[in-house]
Amino acid sequence: MKQDELEDIIFKAAIIAMVAGAIVAIYLVWLTSQESYSALYIYPGTYSNYINASELPKEISFKYGIKNYETGDRVYKVSIFLGNLMVKSKEIKVKKGETFEEEERIVVPKNITFPVKVKITAEVDGTIYEAHFWLKETPY
Repeated sequence: MKQDELEDIIFKAAIIAMVAGAIVAIYLVWLTSQESYSALYIYPGTYSNYINASELPKEISFKYGIKNYETGDRVYKVSIFLGNLMVKSKEIKVKKGETFEEEERIVVPKNITFPVKVKITAEVDGTIYEAHFWLKETPY
């Protein structure tokens, strides 16, 4: 093989490698620029901000939802807190583009200090989403 032929092969290989590298780089930039997030919400009107302390312990309820805007199906670790106390935890799988909704019930114990935050969190891929409402003692 002559020197000119070897240089020609190396030049063509370099061009092919540069084109392939550019295509891969463009794909990776496009992939990382895709917006990926979730929405966690509590339906207004599905809960009350007030509770009569003389009726404690008492069950309260609210309806929440998770909308998956991520790049694929996701498993969410859902936790429900009453103040700093976690009262429930579960995992929920939500398909890409779909919404999960559920009515949740928790018991407010007798020894609670008002006002108290009722908080729901949904953790996915290291990101924690939060929604909450305040529970207050009914004024007399």
